[in-house]
Amino acid sequence: MSRRYVQRARAESARETRGQVLEAARAALLAEGRLELSVGEIAAAAGVARSTVYATFGSRAGLLSALADETLQRAGLDGVIAEYRQPDAVTALERSLAASCRMYAADHVVFARLLVLARIDPDAAVPIARSQADRAAGMADLARRLEAQRRLRAGVTPERAADVLWLLTGFWTFDELFVGRGLAADACADVLLGIARATVLAKGSHPEQPTPA
Repeated sequence: MSRRYVQRARAESARETRGQVLEAARAALLAEGRLELSVGEIAAAAGVARSTVYATFGSRAGLLSALADETLQRAGLDGVIAEYRQPDAVTALERSLAASCRMYAADHVVFARLLVLARIDPDAAVPIARSQADRAAGMADLARRLEAQRRLRAGVTPERAADVLWLLTGFWTFDELFVGRGLAADACADVLLGIARATVLAKGSHPEQPTPA
């Protein structure tokens, strides 16, 4: 048996174990009537030892961070990022906002429980804080791009625009429409984009049509 074969087999086994543990953690998070994640229970559900969980993820915080990252990737974060990178700022706003709504809808319950868990569990708070910081930085950058392309409404500063965009792209804002009003993901995006047009974007501002100075 070659050394390369052994290394490949070990890597595949490690990936399989990682996937099993993450699926068990996801199932535990979705369990009704509780909001806690025990490494011991997750390990048992995944059919591995507690020590294997720690060897794979480093710590309970590492496990929750991996679960948050896996949830974002599974739900479509790459698509949100791709739309955000559109060169035209209004196009980037419109498409990334719609993609964000579809992402939130794709794994709505898991997103909601992770965010609630982060309020009471320091281990869960770490990845959520990182994700929120990334979103805040992204909205500040998008607001600056809108200003540079002369697409901000008169009197709206990039700082104020970033605050509004932060609110409009948040999960709980989406949740109010998706759950509270029973709207589909794309309908939620339409409402949120309408608010952006009324409060942040220059009147008559459309994709690839800069507002005259």
